[in-house]
Amino acid sequence: MVKTVHEVGGAQFPLLTCTNYDEWATMMMVMLKARGLWRVVKGGTDDEQEDQMAMEAILKGVPPEYITLGSKKSAKEAWTSLEAIRVGSDRVKKAKLQLLRCEFENIAFRDGEAVEDFALRLTSLMLGETIKEETVVAKYLRVVPSRYAHVAVSIETLLDLDVLTIEDVTARLKTVEDRADAPVAQGEGPKGQLLLTQDEWTARMKEKLMRTR
Repeated sequence: MVKTVHEVGGAQFPLLTCTNYDEWATMMMVMLKARGLWRVVKGGTDDEQEDQMAMEAILKGVPPEYITLGSKKSAKEAWTSLEAIRVGSDRVKKAKLQLLRCEFENIAFRDGEAVEDFALRLTSLMLGETIKEETVVAKYLRVVPSRYAHVAVSIETLLDLDVLTIEDVTARLKTVEDRADAPVAQGEGPKGQLLLTQDEWTARMKEKLMRTR
């Protein structure tokens, strides 16, 4: 079987900055995998050409102050060195993960925070640690402000949380948020919604949720 390695060539690799290491490393991994070079970076290789291509990709993605990585013996060594500089030792990694877990457990909506802004904060915690999406969705629904509580209850009751995504929940909450911000019309409630009985509201919400499944 002939192995094909794609040329790095003029590919535009993401640039590492002071604050984007996690996102940068993820994008580099994807781009190197697409070129058949990720295994070189993580496991090393005896193929000098492949190693130099992987090294070129790394150097294209770092600022000038990291150019000395090019003096490392291999692309694997360069990547490991960069990872140690930016992420730290295993002890530091564990401390960082513990902090992320603590932030996840204590996350809550800030006063006046928009649904989309909260969703971004929640998603950023997922980038640092592998958390099952159903766990995150369940957490999301538990911490919504009281104005969204009826929507959260309906979602938990009528939909399968195992297949819901953060985007799904955000879209449903955003609909309520947008309606709450809309001008109040005559004959409507204080949040721009027609006043309904509990049974009428439940039936209507169930119908809407079933249509969006």
